[in-house]
This record gives sequence, structure tokens and C-alpha cells, in this order.
Amino acid sequence: MCSQSRSRRSPRLRRKPQRRPRSSRRAPWRPSPQTAARGAHDPWTRSGPGAALADPRLGAGVAPASHDPHGKDAYPGEGVALAGTRVAWDDCSSCYGNTLTTRVSSATLARRSAVSLGSDDGTEVPSGGEVLAPSGDGKLLAFTDQQRCDESDENYPCPPGRQTGDVVQATIWRAAPRGHCPSSFSDGDSRRPGHCARVARANGELTVLAVDAGRIAARTDNSVRLLTGAGRRLLDVPVRNVSGAALSGNRLAVRVPDSFQIYDTGSGELLATIPAQSRDRLEDLKAGILVTANGKTITLRRLSVGHTTRLRTPGYAHARLEGPGLFVAGGHRVTFVPMADIRRRLG
Repeated sequence: MCSQSRSRRSPRLRRKPQRRPRSSRRAPWRPSPQTAARGAHDPWTRSGPGAALADPRLGAGVAPASHDPHGKDAYPGEGVALAGTRVAWDDCSSCYGNTLTTRVSSATLARRSAVSLGSDDGTEVPSGGEVLAPSGDGKLLAFTDQQRCDESDENYPCPPGRQTGDVVQATIWRAAPRGHCPSSFSDGDSRRPGHCARVARANGELTVLAVDAGRIAARTDNSVRLLTGAGRRLLDVPVRNVSGAALSGNRLAVRVPDSFQIYDTGSGELLATIPAQSRDRLEDLKAGILVTANGKTITLRRLSVGHTTRLRTPGYAHARLEGPGLFVAGGHRVTFVPMADIRRRLG
């Protein structure tokens, strides 16, 4: 009986050996189509509705948030930043009715469960509170929590000389080992709270635009202010209508209407003005090389001599220049160009 039962079994099929996936060091890391990417010191992605932090050595990732234009207070969910192995992003945790609860969240490769670094309640007027997109570099991760007034709302009154929509108070916060983070009064933020420290406060605009080497570049009502991570004021550069900034060493690049302007971070002197088209975006500044983007094109400019080179991507382009080289995101993939190749192309 047993022997008959065994004889009726189908012949055993040999399993086809599976190919081991290639190491991410040997091939570009490709995010999913839902998370088109931008590179940084550790490759991370930003675009569409999602973003990811990935460590190519571990083949691991954290998938939280979104896309970033560092423009004039972009709609929540438009910013993502990296500081070491920590990624942070802003989003809207409560986006219904007349209430808009904005939030900055954070996660790491070691602790992938997101925590809230801060949240605030406002309206779509806009008025009330709002937490803006974070920026990071090294161990410093910073963001702004600001308040806008509304002449028709007694909850957000406008001081004399101010009108509806004006920023009347702003605070810069940074991620910290301990300390309370700003929190909304609503129940829209359900994530576990993280830890923060207050950096600086102003009765007006104080929007974090860039972070580099322990310093923060923030837009005020009539300047770009450089601060230390502890809040000490280093410099005020008198420039208005700034929509973006990049900070590297002794150079500060800002995007203003019709041009990019380069300043010395020691003296505040304007060193160069580079004409720009309306859709040109400031992406990065590193080692005297300015990185800008327009549509699917990345442009690199060596500031000392004015030489430029361009790279095309299959999709909407973002770029980040780090010591090892240039990370370019476009067409749902991240590619890398070594710094030696960049320098050779720029002459």
C-alpha cells in the first residue's frame, strides 16, 4: 500500500537557483516608482508622495515622506532633509475642515518608527501656526515653527502694521538628545514625540533655508541670517525676496528674482551675481561649485572661473553634491558622478 502510494508521486522537480541581487555598491540604487529619488551623503529619495533613506551597505531603508522645493513656505509635505543617518520630513497630519495641522517627523535606520519633532495648528487662509520643511547637515537638523496673523480672527490677531497672512512670530528648533518639541493643541499629531532644543526666536520671519557645518541660514523679513546651532547670530546679509539658499564653507548662495547671488559668509560681501531663468532652482553648493536645476537638466558651475557643465536626466531633476561626488535623481533612479569626473568636466 505504501509502495503504491509512493509510486504515484510526481517526480521531484529541481529548484532553479536564484540569482543573488547585486550589491548596491556596484549598481545604482533604484527606489520604487512611488519614491523618485534625490541623492545625499547617504542616498535618499524625495519626490511624489514618498521619500526614503537608504544605506547601501545594509540594503535597508526607511520610507517616510516627500518632495522639496525650498520655496516660499511650500505646502506641507514638500520638504525632506538628511542629517547623518537621520531623515526628517514635513507633512500634514490633519488636513480636513478649516484646520491644518502641519508636522515635522523623523526616523533613522536604527529606529525606523517615526517620531514627531514638532507640530502646529493653522488654517488655509493662511493663519495660525505652521511647521515648515526641515534642513540638515552632519548632526544638525533644524526647522521653523511660525505664526501668521489674521485681521478677521481674534485667535490670530495682527499687531499694528501687520496684515492677514504676515508672519508675526517664528522659532527655529533643532533635533536634540533631550527636551520638548513644539506640539499642536489638536489631536491630529498621534506620533510619539521626539526631542528638540530651541535655537532662536523672532517677532517676524525666521525660516530655515539651509544647514552646513553647524550653521543655519534663515530668511528673515529683510535679510538672510546665519546662526550657530546654539542660536548665536553670526551675520545678517541684507537681501530680500529670497526663495532658496545653499551654504558651504565661506560661501552663501541665495536665489532671488532673476538671479543667483553669492556672498562671503565672513564679511557679507556680494561676490557674484549669476543671471537665472524663472524656473532655475538652487540645488546645492559645495567646494566652490554651484548646483542648479531646470526641469530635467542639472547645471554645475565652478564659481572661481565661471566654467559650467550640464547633465540631463530622464525625469524631473534633483541633485546633491557631496565630497565623494554628485548624486543626481531623475526618472525614478539615483545616479552618481565621482568628484574627479566633475572637476575634469569643469576644467
